[in-house]
Amino acid sequence: MATSALPPSVSFTITAEDYANALRLRMRRYWLKSTRIRVFVAAVVVACILAFTIAGFDSVPGSLAIGAMLGLIGLSVWLVIGYFALLPRQARKIYGQQKTMQHPVEASWNSEAYSAATAVASSTVPWGEYHGWSADETMILLMHSPVLFQMIPRHALNAAQAADLTERLKQSGLRNI
Repeated sequence: MATSALPPSVSFTITAEDYANALRLRMRRYWLKSTRIRVFVAAVVVACILAFTIAGFDSVPGSLAIGAMLGLIGLSVWLVIGYFALLPRQARKIYGQQKTMQHPVEASWNSEAYSAATAVASSTVPWGEYHGWSADETMILLMHSPVLFQMIPRHALNAAQAADLTERLKQSGLRNI
């Protein structure tokens, strides 16, 4: 008599730190994969280099180029502060406000879908309904859109579960965002 294997399942409770890690992952993926942002930064850098080359440092265009470069440096510093200080603070605030995020989660997956249930909600979402997925050493995100996601903390998964989930995501044809 053949027995069918049960789908992998896991139980976890999202923490404020988990949510901060999920937001960091989403932010990194957005900034690193956004073509518009890369093109804009590249255009500003090229424009500054051209202004330096053509006009020199003593002219008005050269001064504007220096100002633009300082602006890019300031923006970079602001992004670093946001990533390491403001984002975790915002994550703790949202986590405290969103009570549904604090319930224990029972999750499972198979070749067709991901299912998750808490005391107040449950859902089964076929892989094809997701926008994509992202993963790093702390988190796996199942993206409904570029800003809406379900999160599975890596600390809730053993090595076999993490490997099985990421392999199913790869086989599903979803984009790794």
